[in-house]
Amino acid sequence: MARRRSRFAFTLIELLVVIAIIAILIALLVPAVQKVREAAARTQCINNLKQWGLGMQGYHDAYKKLPLGTQRTPRHTWVAYLWPYIDQTQVLAAIGNAVTQHFYLPPSIVPNTFNGVVCTRMQLYYCPSDRPGAMWTGDQFFRSRGNYVVSWGARTTTGTTGGEAAYGLKAGNPDVPQVTKLVTITDGTSNTLMMSEVIVGKSDGDFVTHGDIFNDDVMAAGAMFMTLSTPNTGTDKLYCGNAATPCANIQDPVAPAVNGSPGSVSARSRHASGGVNTLFCDGAVRWTSNSITLTNWQALGTIAGGEAVNLD
Repeated sequence: MARRRSRFAFTLIELLVVIAIIAILIALLVPAVQKVREAAARTQCINNLKQWGLGMQGYHDAYKKLPLGTQRTPRHTWVAYLWPYIDQTQVLAAIGNAVTQHFYLPPSIVPNTFNGVVCTRMQLYYCPSDRPGAMWTGDQFFRSRGNYVVSWGARTTTGTTGGEAAYGLKAGNPDVPQVTKLVTITDGTSNTLMMSEVIVGKSDGDFVTHGDIFNDDVMAAGAMFMTLSTPNTGTDKLYCGNAATPCANIQDPVAPAVNGSPGSVSARSRHASGGVNTLFCDGAVRWTSNSITLTNWQALGTIAGGEAVNLD
C-alpha cells in the first residue's frame, strides 16, 4: 500500500510573518533610496552652478565685465547674455540679438504658446530637487522658469542701502543697471556671492514669480536673490497672486510670499539637507547651510564691504 506524501504549505501565521518582514525591509530601504536620490540631485545641482560659473567667467573674459543683471530698455535679464557661454549658441541665433530683443516679444515669446525661444527648457535652468521643466504660464507670455539666479546682496530690487553686490541697480534706478568688473571686488572673489538657488512656483500656471528668470520687472524679482534673510527663511515680496489666483491659494510652505514692491527674494531650495548651493565670484560652488549667521551671509553678498567673513 503506497504511503501518502505530506503536503508542505505556509500557514496563515507564517505568511503574515513573511509579509511583516518584507514590509520592514521596504521601510528600511525607502529612506536609503531617498537619500541616494537627494545626493545625486545635489551633485547635479552643483554641476549646474559650475556651468553657470564658467559661463560668467567666459563672458567676463570677453567683455571685461559681468553681464547686466536686468535691463529695462530693451527688457531682458542676464540669462540671454550667457547663452553663447553655456553652449547654447543656437538659442541665441534664434533670438537674433539678445542685447536689443525684448524678452516678451516674438521670437522670444509667442503669446499663449510654447513656441517662443525663451520656452526652450534647458537642464541648466533647473535643480533636480525642485521641479525640472517648470514654466511660467501665469499670463499669455509663456516662458521657462529657473532655479539659478544672481546675487543682489542685502537690498531690495530698487534698494540703495546694504552695500553693492555683484548685481544690482545704480542708485536703485531700474534704467541704470550696475556694471561689475571682477577687479572691483575688493572683498575677494572667493568671499563674494555671484549666484544661488531659488525655488520655482509649485505649478506652471501659478501667478507667482518664483524662478521667473527672464522677467526684468523689479516687482517680479524673478532673476535675483537677496541676502536680507538667511537661506530658506524670511518672506518673499514679489508678484504673488491676482484676481484669478490670489496669493493665499498658491502659498508655498518653503517660500512664504506677499504681493508687493520693491521685490525681495531669499535664496531657497528643496534640498532635504537644510541649505542651498551657492556660486562664488571665483567660480567655486559651496554648500551654505541655513544656520549661517545673517552677518556672515550679508557680508558674502557685498563686493567691497571690507567685512571679515567666517566661511565655517
